[in-house]
Amino acid sequence: MTYLTASRPPSREESAARQVDAHLSATHNIRGGQIRTYRGVALLRLGDVSVWFRAGKISWSTGELGTDGKPKITVILLHETAQAAAKIAQRYRELRGHVGLHAVRIG
Repeated sequence: MTYLTASRPPSREESAARQVDAHLSATHNIRGGQIRTYRGVALLRLGDVSVWFRAGKISWSTGELGTDGKPKITVILLHETAQAAAKIAQRYRELRGHVGLHAVRIG
């Protein structure tokens, strides 16, 4: 006898990551994002850009260092996926268009 087991529903962070990925693909023609989840944190990898979804916020590195030597990050609320996708697309294009810039890992 075969039993069907229900998979767990996606977390709100994972759902937001999927929404941003779909918006980037449909609106900004940026494809190939990989989504990973672990303990309530979702990570969307877009080449050199890593976008973190955690604790009700979406964040990514600006590529600049603050006065304290730590990377500056942009933070947007989790429910503002369309606005986040537009800013992520801008950062993605900055990295793709300029040689010598690098992504700074956060988290």
